[in-house]
Amino acid sequence: MNTNSTASWIHRAPPFFLLSLWIFMLAGQPAAEPAPRVEWTTQTGARVYSSPVVAELAETPGLEILLTSSDDRSVSCFSASQKVLWTYDDFTLRLSSTPTVADLDKDGKLEILITTRQEGVTCLNADGSLRWKVPVKSDIAWGSAAVADVDNDGTLEICWAALSGLVECHAPDGSKKWDFTMPSSGSYAAPAVGDVNADGFAEVITCDSSAVFCLDYKGQEQWRFQGMATFNAGPVIAHIRDDTPYDILALSSDGVLWCLDSKTGNALWNHRTFRIRTDTTIAVADIDGDNRNEIFYGDGLGNLYCIAGGGRERWSFQAMDWIESAPAIGDVDGDDQMEVLLCSADGNLYCLSAKGETEWTFSTGKRIGASPTLCDYDLDNKTEILFPSHNGLLYCLTFDAEWNPKKMPWPFRRYDFQHTAFVPTR
Repeated sequence: MNTNSTASWIHRAPPFFLLSLWIFMLAGQPAAEPAPRVEWTTQTGARVYSSPVVAELAETPGLEILLTSSDDRSVSCFSASQKVLWTYDDFTLRLSSTPTVADLDKDGKLEILITTRQEGVTCLNADGSLRWKVPVKSDIAWGSAAVADVDNDGTLEICWAALSGLVECHAPDGSKKWDFTMPSSGSYAAPAVGDVNADGFAEVITCDSSAVFCLDYKGQEQWRFQGMATFNAGPVIAHIRDDTPYDILALSSDGVLWCLDSKTGNALWNHRTFRIRTDTTIAVADIDGDNRNEIFYGDGLGNLYCIAGGGRERWSFQAMDWIESAPAIGDVDGDDQMEVLLCSADGNLYCLSAKGETEWTFSTGKRIGASPTLCDYDLDNKTEILFPSHNGLLYCLTFDAEWNPKKMPWPFRRYDFQHTAFVPTR
């Protein structure tokens, strides 16, 4: 039967038969997953690479949202009602880093750290006024500052790594405590900070163009892992093996994910894909409830990989373009199942199930270079999904599902708003 005769036959069929045929065809199709509703959008400026940071910065209802705008060369603070409370724009070159927030001096008020291409590291007060600036040799274009009590003295320290290869640790007032020079040029990777060997002091895990380094709280090298390519993705400290508290995850630009022993730096296993640009940040979460963490990372071909703790690939998903940053992971729709949310340069936010199946897709029409942020910014006890697009908008999506931080194992680009990339064992 040719196409024309088929169309004619359907046209002549009785209405009740067509209805039955339509019901039969729908019965064979999988049920569509519900999509989130758009709670609001607001203008942010062009080409935003920054992931949204949510914190208590002003005496307004709800929490505030921080975002840097690349082309506008500014950082802005939005209220929960999307009002711009302040903007700081004393930057010479475009901004592509994500802000770090912490109460550096423990006075009950948060400070904001911005790493830049020319102004070094800028520290702002919660109201957007300048606190201090520290010049930095070379730039910190994509990496952010990490904040933790490195030496266990009750005071926070600020750590960063510049493209020059210089790693620095500073006090809350910006004064330098120590530095370390990596032998090769640096990378775009942000450091990870955490106590990886249970000695009571934090280690700083950082990368250069060919190696991963572990520095102690005094800035002394403990070990290094020599690779074959640049490590542009920020390393992560997480519980991967059953017989040890923590391991180090690092991703090199030749498409290799490395799992390293946190005490020795020895390679435990690796996962190799294509020799393609891989400078996204890594995410770690237990998505299937088996008390074992899975590892997630994307590449320049638009592939997102889910890797089991021994290095076995569990599944992969392919977007239509480059994945530039880490996914966010949590139960966003209240079904007691983990979802994996990733943004792509194809302009889409994808929501995947724990098995890597597409649940829904949200299109912005323009490139998305940031990680989504899972939060309750307005303190209404509902989960919100925040992410910016190169179309100049910040989006807020929601299912109106209950907010439960315990069901958000990786809610932000570098795990927490202090950018430690350190996932404590539960």
